[in-house]
Amino acid sequence: MYYSTSSYPYQPEEDSLYPVSCHYSQTPFNQQAYVEAPVERKRLTKKPRHYVSSSFGEKNKSSEGGTKKRDNDLHKLLFLPNGLPDGTDLAYYSKGKRILGGYKHGNGILCTCCHMEISPSQFESHAGWAAKRQPYRNIYTSNGLTLHDIALMLASGQNLATSGSDDMCAVCGVGGELILCNGCPQAFHAACLGLECLPPDDWYCSCCKDKVGSGRKVSGETRPIMVRLTRVVKAPELEPGGCVFCRSQDFSAAEFDDRTVILCDQCEKEYHVGCLRESGMCDLKELPKEKWFCCHDCNKIFSALQNLTSSGPEVIPAPVSDALHRKLAAIGLNEESHNEIRWHILSGKSRFPEHLLLLSRAAAIFRECFDPIVAKSGRDLIPVMVYGRNISGQEFSGMYCVVLIVKDVVVSAALLRIFGHEVAELPLVATSRENQGKGYFQALFSCIERLLLSMNVKQLVLPAAEDAEPMWTKKLGFRKTNNEQMLKYTRDMQLTMFKGTSLLEKEVQQLAD
Repeated sequence: MYYSTSSYPYQPEEDSLYPVSCHYSQTPFNQQAYVEAPVERKRLTKKPRHYVSSSFGEKNKSSEGGTKKRDNDLHKLLFLPNGLPDGTDLAYYSKGKRILGGYKHGNGILCTCCHMEISPSQFESHAGWAAKRQPYRNIYTSNGLTLHDIALMLASGQNLATSGSDDMCAVCGVGGELILCNGCPQAFHAACLGLECLPPDDWYCSCCKDKVGSGRKVSGETRPIMVRLTRVVKAPELEPGGCVFCRSQDFSAAEFDDRTVILCDQCEKEYHVGCLRESGMCDLKELPKEKWFCCHDCNKIFSALQNLTSSGPEVIPAPVSDALHRKLAAIGLNEESHNEIRWHILSGKSRFPEHLLLLSRAAAIFRECFDPIVAKSGRDLIPVMVYGRNISGQEFSGMYCVVLIVKDVVVSAALLRIFGHEVAELPLVATSRENQGKGYFQALFSCIERLLLSMNVKQLVLPAAEDAEPMWTKKLGFRKTNNEQMLKYTRDMQLTMFKGTSLLEKEVQQLAD
């Protein structure tokens, strides 16, 4: 376990089997998929100093001076900007045994035995192995890479992500000083866990403890072979956005004038203030201080979503419940009470305490079924999407999380974004491993369809992998989006698309009870 301080507050086939795993490396060197973000936004982070400690500059007079000189130059990369991130957990090992711990800080390593920033050579000396004189080959990250290995990666041009763990609390969705689980990417505030003091270094969250049983650690030896779905956000072929009327993407940022751009707070479409006036829609004299909507439909949809998020879980409709009970009976399971199966739409921005626990469980379910969706900045986008945040040119503030709850436990979850009355998207849907094959996905999907129908939304779209397409098209009535419609979608909206998937669409129609 190590501690992190963030810089700001903060298509599966129906019930197919995806082995559960709660283990992810905490260090920034997993070979993960990176988001092709159209815009890289600036973010304030603590950078290492540009100078290099004198331990790197001394000439080595040994017979292997040439090799060691090259190694010294190589190892400097670890402490330059875009090198090894501050806070990376490190340990000195000898003969397979952990001798001393610390973490990368500034131009060296913050040693746990003296609580001072020292050079790697001094760290080796503190571990009692100064005679080896090979600190970079004996200091390891928690995923088994030596500092020398990482330097070689940097020299080859590979970028390192900032952390394999979240930089927002899994309970409240806010950043700050966080306790990181050794078995999965989740991070927590001590207060959110009800802890009065910091836990030990080998701390695991309750999810990881439950999966391996009392007294056993989450380790590579105890995990099953994982078959997982990779999701890579695909860069749009055309730059999305631009004024709905003139299609131009130019804007005025210095002052309020005709080229000032305003976005609808529901459908997220862009409008020039001057184009709004010329079209007769409205004549804005200044940027609105409250929410702004381009039409009455968007206003109604936004209000309805806010009411649903604040009203609490609802019992699933009778036709959905009847179908689910028939499914459970067919596979020989005891039928749950009608009132024990509910659905709820959540928003990470609402800050309702009861939402945060449900969102945390939904994020855990997505991680059971999908590899991390990683931005170029190194941040895992799954919690960002679940909590409705924006990062690295990816806009997720309009994302809601819809969950199916059985006996107060989230069993299935979906991410939903409604772009006005024209179209809604469903980028991720997943059911927890222990609840797959029970019909919960179908029940959740039916609730979502009824929600969209009540808001007069015309189309539902989603990205589907090739092997999942038959389920969506033959069982749920979707079809592949043609090129003309795809152009319209990507021109007007920033849909969440994944490499290796096709965009499917379906008309939202009255359901037969």
